[in-house]
Amino acid sequence: MRFPIATIALFAAVPTLAAAQSLPAPPAPPENPITEQKRILGKALFWDEQLSSDNTVACGTCHIPSAGGSDPRVDMGSRHPGLNGVFGDSDDRFGSGGVRLADSSGNLSPDATFGFSPQVTGRRSPSPIGAAFFNELFWDGRATSTFINPETGQVSIPSGGALESQAVGPILSFVEMADAGRTWADVTGKLEQVQPLALAANLNPDLVAALALDPSYPELFDHAFGDPAITAERIGFALATYQRTLHPDQTPWDRYQNGNTGALNSQERNGLNLFMSNGLRCSQCHTPPLFSDGSYRNIGMRDIAEDNGRQGVTGNFSDRGKFKVPTLRNAGLRTRYFHHGDPNWNNLFLAVFIYNQGAGPFGDNKDPILNNVFFSPGTASTIEAFINGGLTDPRVAAELPPFDRPLLRSEMGPAASLVGNGRAGAGGNEPQMMAFSPPKVGNGQFRVAVSEALGGAPAILALRNQPPGAGGGGSIGGIISRSPSRVAFRTQLSGVGAGQGFGTWNSEIPNDPALVGTQFWMQWLVRDQAAAGGVARSKWAEVTVY
Repeated sequence: MRFPIATIALFAAVPTLAAAQSLPAPPAPPENPITEQKRILGKALFWDEQLSSDNTVACGTCHIPSAGGSDPRVDMGSRHPGLNGVFGDSDDRFGSGGVRLADSSGNLSPDATFGFSPQVTGRRSPSPIGAAFFNELFWDGRATSTFINPETGQVSIPSGGALESQAVGPILSFVEMADAGRTWADVTGKLEQVQPLALAANLNPDLVAALALDPSYPELFDHAFGDPAITAERIGFALATYQRTLHPDQTPWDRYQNGNTGALNSQERNGLNLFMSNGLRCSQCHTPPLFSDGSYRNIGMRDIAEDNGRQGVTGNFSDRGKFKVPTLRNAGLRTRYFHHGDPNWNNLFLAVFIYNQGAGPFGDNKDPILNNVFFSPGTASTIEAFINGGLTDPRVAAELPPFDRPLLRSEMGPAASLVGNGRAGAGGNEPQMMAFSPPKVGNGQFRVAVSEALGGAPAILALRNQPPGAGGGGSIGGIISRSPSRVAFRTQLSGVGAGQGFGTWNSEIPNDPALVGTQFWMQWLVRDQAAAGGVARSKWAEVTVY
């Protein structure tokens, strides 16, 4: 494994505490120097859910600073069934919820594993905070130092471009952010039209100031690159620049290394001494000052058959089951640990104490550095105190600059409330309303879907501008053109058989501020002779435009 010359010293073995220095400034490739204009553009892109096809996922969705730069969500929406595809058994992994599976036209399709629920990645999201120091990124290192322009296939950065390589990956991933078949032309065309961060709230002062000067993405790109062209390469450059400024160098350990002997309390100092001891060997992999040596190791936590890790990238049998050694900076803020994110390892003490007697139980290709490592629960607790108290940057924990961020739309609650009663049809299945796209003025990807209905049946989406049962109807500020029967959309559902029908209405909400605060109600009606009256119904979705 090769690192840029500027960072070789970071990953050198640290035989004594005196040799370790505080974290230096992050390196940047000469092809993409850090500028304030690129940083603010990258920050806007990183926290904009409009970068996804359906406006529900931003880069930042899975990388929350106060969670140590990882994903704090621990629920069914983070569970991946693992290799066997069965939920609830021992090979389940816990990753990050992405987008529902949809085709290139935005029509939902049932995923073989997740159905109509958001898909979930197979690994816990690593942190972008401090990622600038790594020569390869992702748990398996597939984002390499050489950045290839995704649109031209030409080399943009020969060395030092791992952040750029990583940044462009999720945007076209149909699991993480994209409709199937999404292209860079789709991405850049959308960014040319949308208002930056239109879905977010509580914008930070630097974003407010930048958008006051450059209120569109073409203007932000012009300010950052000298002309308004939006390209995949420039998106990668901007996102990488922003992440290079997420520099966590104000931990108590950094202050301690810089001569403030009171920066660590006595327990934290004891924990540091234990951490650096030759017997426990923690620092041989988690080497200061980054507290990672950038290597790939198999610690025996999971069966290699579930996920072969680095071997999937290199093809080398010797790399089976190996994953990148993560930085321990801000590890105390995380709620999940290791690549599989299993919430059974949901606290730092357990993540430390597992290394007593050699870490995980799976011996195939386990790293020999783990042999004959023994320590007590008290020792683990003391090391935990050092990592938690000594390696947490208070700005990260409090989400203060440069780790400040807007509030995502997905953090504000569901896009619609389901009200009233549905009516079951064939097989006792009630059509399920899925109104998940943000009802924001100007949203060109407003989607409303139905599932669990009778496959192949005719269906309509009914619209009201008054609550169900209140009478009346009407168009909603021109959102749609509707017939007197209040029909917004007619379709024949996909799928075959009871409970297998599904369909999607793709529309847009005009960019008209007068619509803000408008309420409307929607319901799917499916022709189904097994239902009372021959029509199965979903619950109503109550939507408020904002």
